Amino acid sequence: MTTRKRNPWKRRWLLALFGVIIALPCAAHGQGQQPPPKPRKPNLKAIRKLKIRFEREPTVKEVQKAALRYFKVHPDLVAGYRRGASWKALMPDIEVTFNHERGNNDRRLIDAIYLTRYPDGKEFEDTKRISYVLGVRAHWALDRLVFNAEVLDVASLVGVQEGLLREITSLYFTRRRLMTILALNPPSDPGEKITEAIRLDEIAANIDALTGGYLSREIKKRLGR
Repeated sequence: MTTRKRNPWKRRWLLALFGVIIALPCAAHGQGQQPPPKPRKPNLKAIRKLKIRFEREPTVKEVQKAALRYFKVHPDLVAGYRRGASWKALMPDIEVTFNHERGNNDRRLIDAIYLTRYPDGKEFEDTKRISYVLGVRAHWALDRLVFNAEVLDVASLVGVQEGLLREITSLYFTRRRLMTILALNPPSDPGEKITEAIRLDEIAANIDALTGGYLSREIKKRLGR
């Protein structure tokens, strides 16, 4: 039996050729791509200025409290409403009546014999009557001490609180994100930049509408704007 000797040079040549074939598409693909853009250097001055402004502006908790006070649904107020509704049955329903009467009685006695002597009548009586009647009536509904439907009405204000807090929180941080974008990475397109600025004003106006102008007043007071 004869054995065939393998040529090691031929094997190396085939491996090298195979590597070149694989590398050609990769090289061609790499030539068609542009180099990645260089990262923009952070503007430390703008970052520091923005951070100082955020620290001086009202916090999200302060804005939330202002919104709750403006809509009369602050937790302290709601707790007072609930206590008042619970103990309302102890207060009676007061009914007050007032009656005023006035009367005038005019009595004359005319006698034909004395008509020439007493032309206005022999006897004359003029009676005036004035009366005032004041009445007070109290009614207690003690069954409302056990169950008062007004307590449930007050409890429904909790849902108003939650919805208001979610809306204020969303607007507050959306405004800060837009401020960060416009200060540190503004859009290159002028139209897009103006649109983002208008959106920022819109969000600030919505916060003022939900807080009775609290945000604008505090920014003007704290930042002098």
